[in-house]
Amino acid sequence: MIIKKLKLNNIRSYRELEIEFPVGSTLLSGDIGAGKTSILLALQFALFGLQPGQKGNSILRHGEESAEVSLELEIGGKQIVIQRRLKKAKSGGITQDYNTISIDGKLEEVSTSEMKNTVISLLEYPKEFAKKSDLLYKYTVYTPQEGMKEIIQERPEVRLDLIRHIFGIDRYKRIKANTQILLQKIKEDVKIKEMQIREINLLREKLGKSNEDKIKISKEVIELNINLDRLNEQKKQISERLDKSKKLLDEKVLIDITKSKKEGELNGKKSLKVRLEKDILASKHQILEKVDFKNEELINVNSLIITHKKTLEDLNNLFMEVNSKIYSYDAQKENAFKMKEKVTSMENCPMCLQGVSHEHKDKISKKTQFEIEDIQRELDRKFVEKEQILGHIKKEKDLISGYEQDKLSLERNKVKFEHQRVIEVKIKSDAMILERTEEEIKNLESEIKTLSKELDRFVESKISFEAEKKLFDNIDFESRRTEINVAEKRKEYELLIRKVEELGMEIAEKEKIRGQISSLRSLQDWLEVKFLSLINLTETSVLATLRRDFSRVFNEWFSLLVSESLTARLDEDFTPIITNQDYELDYEFLSGGERTAVALAYRLALNQIINSMMSTLKTKDIIILDEPTDGFSEQQLDKMRDIFDQLDSQQILLVSHEQKIEGFVDNIIRLKKEGISRIENIRQS
Repeated sequence: MIIKKLKLNNIRSYRELEIEFPVGSTLLSGDIGAGKTSILLALQFALFGLQPGQKGNSILRHGEESAEVSLELEIGGKQIVIQRRLKKAKSGGITQDYNTISIDGKLEEVSTSEMKNTVISLLEYPKEFAKKSDLLYKYTVYTPQEGMKEIIQERPEVRLDLIRHIFGIDRYKRIKANTQILLQKIKEDVKIKEMQIREINLLREKLGKSNEDKIKISKEVIELNINLDRLNEQKKQISERLDKSKKLLDEKVLIDITKSKKEGELNGKKSLKVRLEKDILASKHQILEKVDFKNEELINVNSLIITHKKTLEDLNNLFMEVNSKIYSYDAQKENAFKMKEKVTSMENCPMCLQGVSHEHKDKISKKTQFEIEDIQRELDRKFVEKEQILGHIKKEKDLISGYEQDKLSLERNKVKFEHQRVIEVKIKSDAMILERTEEEIKNLESEIKTLSKELDRFVESKISFEAEKKLFDNIDFESRRTEINVAEKRKEYELLIRKVEELGMEIAEKEKIRGQISSLRSLQDWLEVKFLSLINLTETSVLATLRRDFSRVFNEWFSLLVSESLTARLDEDFTPIITNQDYELDYEFLSGGERTAVALAYRLALNQIINSMMSTLKTKDIIILDEPTDGFSEQQLDKMRDIFDQLDSQQILLVSHEQKIEGFVDNIIRLKKEGISRIENIRQS
């Protein structure tokens, strides 16, 4: 970087100024307060704008409403013109309201932050110095001499932190701090995950118990099915015997009908007998089809309906709960997507207004993506659970509908059965009256006795039929009860299968978490044992190398400025140690010229080391020295010629009140202040 021209308007003590800077060494000369430092501050403002903590009134000329600075530069062969303007607001505050930059004739108006980024890019400052660009400028180009003395006299820990900051070594401290944060997060994650798997042994016990119950119920179902097959076979055999008995009873009915007809013919003229016989015959026709009804069956069906309705209600409640969780997970997923989009599109942090790095965005984005994937897995699992519940709800509804049909059929049979019993009572009543009537008919006794004898042979068949019928009903009841037990056991078996699957999935998930814990602990061990040790070793090595090189260069510059009996070096805290024949001298007891020599040597060494370590910096061709010879003896002033000769800079700007220095420089710009600062004259070689 070469400074070519500077234009000022209402900057500090200057109303208007245009000054050209030639290549080589240039001395800014003038009395105290003539405006020498104002030019240096204007250069810094043109390049980097107002710095944090710097107020606009330190640049704006007193009593003026606006100020402007224009700086022409050559950087890497490019012709650069930078313009900045300050303006006082009605509230009294002073802000930068206008910035332009021209690169090889291409003019562009930019914001303050864009201007800063462009200048940093042109000067090829490392990216990690984006927030401290003026720091590099301060210690490579322009540092007030008193400012360097302050650094030398600072507390060792403050000076060491500053050196770390200048050379970017503080990044190791940040790495260690960030590593500790990461370790804390890992420990928290491990603790959370350990809590998540603490019930894994209990789950395994539950799984083992459920498998045992499943095997037990499976055996019970097999035994019940065997018993059911046996009962059905018995029902089949009894049903065949009942069919044979029913044929005999049907034959008996035919004889009864014949007997009744005979009795009707004999007593046809007896209206009472005829009426009774007709009533008996009609009643018997009504009960030819026997109705089988047992009130226990109706009670059992009602009980099953109540049970399955309760199950259906529980399933509906579970369905609503699962649906609620699905809506909750959907909302979480949507919020995570919004957060991810918000962070991805964010340019500056809303809290500190600083730029958000791509690495930070990626980190937050990946973390949010992991959360989205976790939520999606929970959603998938809940959707599967929802479908399973819907299947069970349909099954329960079908069972309830079937049992309702059974209930309706049983209630109809109950009505028929009660009606049949009324008719049977009536038949018995009419038969008793008929028997009394038949006793009065003596001429029919013989025929009735004959028919009765014929009917006697059917008595055993009827008894056998009734016994078989009773046995059939008992076996049928036992068969139905067994079928119900089989259905219940199968349902219980299905629930156990589902429970075993769920427990297996939960155990597998916890085993997965256990693997994650192992990985996290391995990472934690690597970070604590290896990574931090490596960072500490690297930091120590880098700092030691820097101190060694810095100390060597510092001593070289110092040796040019003082007598041969004095030597200089830097201790572990980069504190200058001055030695006179193996005897260390306290900095406070050095002469004024020697203290200035220490500060100047420190300044030049710092400049040289920074430029050598950051070889791409475009500011290495220029250096500004502000009153570098305060307190120098004549002999020390003579040595400044050697200093200028050894400085590897194309352009040197020098502020000094020493007249002898004028003989060492190529150009002299004399400044004078009479109310306002101005250029008195310029001498060029």
